[in-house]
Amino acid sequence: MKRLLLAIIFLFSISIISHSKVTLPPIFADNMVLQQQTDATIWGNATPDTKVVITNTWSKDKVVVRSDADGKWFARVSTPVAGGPYNITISDGEKLTLKNVLIGEVWICAGQSNMELPLRETVDIEWIEQPQVRMYTEPHEP
Repeated sequence: MKRLLLAIIFLFSISIISHSKVTLPPIFADNMVLQQQTDATIWGNATPDTKVVITNTWSKDKVVVRSDADGKWFARVSTPVAGGPYNITISDGEKLTLKNVLIGEVWICAGQSNMELPLRETVDIEWIEQPQVRMYTEPHEP
């Protein structure tokens, strides 16, 4: 009985250790924007040495890459002209879907300490409230 219990515990722990789902950095999330008409790079982590499949709703193209021994992977996804919303699904056997993704112009602003002021507090422009304008703020690292 003791051997059976140990075998069950061992098999259970192996299944937990060997199973990992796709994870992405915070910049890849629902409501994001990808640059139009380019090969956008998407990256993340998955189960080590596993096939990662990326599909989207703007084309029938499928991008297949393999995660390395540490589980890291990256892929280039061709994007159409501006439009959306679309979905992107990333799977290593377990699916992760990014929803409400727009394709358009991506501007990255960085630099001076005054860049930290929220845009809504510094300008009075109606376009800020438009649903197709998306903003991402990278959290501070300690």
